[in-house]
Amino acid sequence: MLAKKSGRWHQLTARFKLSMLVLFVLCIGALSYILLPKPELRYYQSYSSAVYDRNGQLLRLSLAQDQRYRLYTALEDISPLLQEATVLYEDQGFYEHSGVDYPALIRAFWQTYVLRERRIGASTIVMQVARLRWQIESNSITGKAEQIFRALQLARHYSKEELLEAYLNFAPYGGNIEGIGAASLIYFNKSASQLSLPEAITLALIPQNPNKRNPSKPSGQQALSEAKKILFARWQEAHPEEPSNIPDMPLRVRSSKDLPFEAPHYVDWVMQKKSTAQKSRSQSTLVTSLNLPLQHLVEKQLEAYINQKKVLGFSNASALVLNTKTMQIEAMIGSADFSDVNIQGQVNGTLAKRSPGSTLKPFIYALAIDAGLIHPLTLLKDLPKRYSAFTPENFGKGFVGPISAAEALIRSRNVPAVELQSRLNQQQESKASQSTANSNVFTLYQMLQAANVSQLRSEDFYGLALALGGVELSMLELVSLYAAISNEGIYKSIDLGGVSVNWVSGPKSEKRLFSAESAHLIRQMLSQNTRPDNQIPSYTMANARSELDAIAWKTGTSWAFRDAWAIGIAGDYVVAVWIGNFNGEGNNAFIGRTAAGPLLFGIVDALRAIQPISKQSEMKAHLPIRLPAHLNLKHVKICKPTGDLYEVGCPEPALSAFIPGVSPISSSNIYRKVLVDKVTGLLRCDRDYTKGTEEFVAFWPKSFLELYANAGIVLEPPPSYMPGCDMNFHKQVNASIDIYSPQEDLSYIVNSTLSDAAEIPLQANADGAASRLYWFANKELIGVQELMSKDRSNIITWNARPGNYEVLVIDDLGNSASKQLTVLAGK
Repeated sequence: MLAKKSGRWHQLTARFKLSMLVLFVLCIGALSYILLPKPELRYYQSYSSAVYDRNGQLLRLSLAQDQRYRLYTALEDISPLLQEATVLYEDQGFYEHSGVDYPALIRAFWQTYVLRERRIGASTIVMQVARLRWQIESNSITGKAEQIFRALQLARHYSKEELLEAYLNFAPYGGNIEGIGAASLIYFNKSASQLSLPEAITLALIPQNPNKRNPSKPSGQQALSEAKKILFARWQEAHPEEPSNIPDMPLRVRSSKDLPFEAPHYVDWVMQKKSTAQKSRSQSTLVTSLNLPLQHLVEKQLEAYINQKKVLGFSNASALVLNTKTMQIEAMIGSADFSDVNIQGQVNGTLAKRSPGSTLKPFIYALAIDAGLIHPLTLLKDLPKRYSAFTPENFGKGFVGPISAAEALIRSRNVPAVELQSRLNQQQESKASQSTANSNVFTLYQMLQAANVSQLRSEDFYGLALALGGVELSMLELVSLYAAISNEGIYKSIDLGGVSVNWVSGPKSEKRLFSAESAHLIRQMLSQNTRPDNQIPSYTMANARSELDAIAWKTGTSWAFRDAWAIGIAGDYVVAVWIGNFNGEGNNAFIGRTAAGPLLFGIVDALRAIQPISKQSEMKAHLPIRLPAHLNLKHVKICKPTGDLYEVGCPEPALSAFIPGVSPISSSNIYRKVLVDKVTGLLRCDRDYTKGTEEFVAFWPKSFLELYANAGIVLEPPPSYMPGCDMNFHKQVNASIDIYSPQEDLSYIVNSTLSDAAEIPLQANADGAASRLYWFANKELIGVQELMSKDRSNIITWNARPGNYEVLVIDDLGNSASKQLTVLAGK
């Protein structure tokens, strides 16, 4: 009797507890529905980032901040097969109940706590979302009550579709993988929207026991095999048309160890940009501009080249490929080996600030063309010259004398580049002082500012050494500058990612740095540079079929051989390479042309092999190259030895492109038709053709004779005139005289502590037939200068006291010139 009463009492107690639990749940549910706010289901935790190339190839899947792979995926981007399989396996009444399956919950409670049989679960998908969201330990009654409480809170604020999306993003899928986005990408190398039925059934089974059913482990595959039969049986009830062998279909499953790690420097950089621009904790699926096949091609070229050159001490290199039409990076290699600590391999050399050597020289010439200082065949002087405390020297310490602008750029002569930079600065200063500065023509420093070059110091800090690499730029900044040559003088900011990476691209920036005409001329000039492996300019190669073959390229070598550069424009691409050491250690073999040039052409040749040839961009292998119709460019016949307009008698005519109204095109009157006496070889001033022969004779100005003499080239002076020739005749046939020093735009000040007079050099450019110069100051003779045709002129000086002067020079042919100047007394 007592036993019966005890059993009945136990049942009554259990029923009372159950009633109290149900009442408690109902009360809590009511309160939850009325009072609790909407909880955050996405942005409360960090996520991974999936970085893809332009063609959808995965480059890297990063870890979230808690070292888990977690990639949030919207429900519309998850395969319907996976959605249905998950609901079928986890919660068949998902769309009917309110978030809590009360009958199932009561059955589970009765069996677990009353009958004390095998523990069974009654968690709905919504309850699992609650458990995962708040990390609830649901094995106890209090934990289960909290789980129910939170499930009701979720059900009030979210739709079933939103809750299913949350579950599929929270669910564990083995190891440190959470969410279907990361699971499908890691295990099957595809997005969650592309899952097949066998793959969907496999993934739907994992969350119920993620450790045991991890598909990347053999034991997990075995456990999944048994569970697949149960789930597929349910599936076939709803879809009897499906073949019965689906559970047995073999699947190729990867693990997180098989994830790609492509273009590490580029991906690190893009993700750093993303993290700076996007402050939220959410992940991004980043479709970048990188072209993975091209990236692999450049990597192979660079690796092979470094291995080949190890004997010369080459251990590191960087390379960058930019598409100038899209302004997107298609390949980036920051170092020769990302994992090599001996070369600081994780440093991204394409972003590091380095001395660019001579790679800035094309922009000096571009600006000088726009300023009306030169055209491609303008004759420049490559001779020793001192600028205050700065005396530029050429690589190899030699000087070549007279040289065309195009050849000076190709041969990277330092003195002409510095002289052009100096003239650009003077021109801008002169215009600024007159309040007429031409905003359309920059100095080199102003151009770098306009192109957003970072960390620039003041212009005075660099001085004229700016032309020779005295400023530090990154490879990224250099290729953006060279892209302006390809883009007709317009600087465009680099688009750091593809169409889906708006947070990286930011506001677009465009600015004209130089004219389209100047850009075209510079590209033509650089295209005449010979390849490093032969002496044939790229545009005259027998196999040149397009602009991609006509490589406009330039090299640079920094001081103490620390950096070797080569940058080329090939078709729509700018390709840049750097050879050096990140620790700044120099190597005598680090010379731009011989160290970086071959790697540049190796990459460009490989690029050319995979790119289609565009007939519209075809460039002929012969000169002159046709000028684009939309540009204000014309061809003009030039006398190559003088750089001026062709004149009858010039021994070497050439065609040069010029900008009408801008380029300095003038007649030099160097080659003159004269009558040479048949007996004496002197010039006759009569017109007796029976005693003389007409010939073209070069009357080089004295400055040019000195220029050639300094270069080791001796030019024969013109013959003298026969005795008795009238000076007026000389003045009719000879050129005028130009005073070089003194200069009217300079201030001459007497240093009273050292002297009572200023020492001023007297220099003028006289006609080739002149032999003597007479110098006067306020009509008083201050010196006679003997001119020597085969050597440097005798330079004379004038000790000028404070005062105002008219300085007059007259040559022995009757030509004259004068200048006004003031000499100031020092304090």
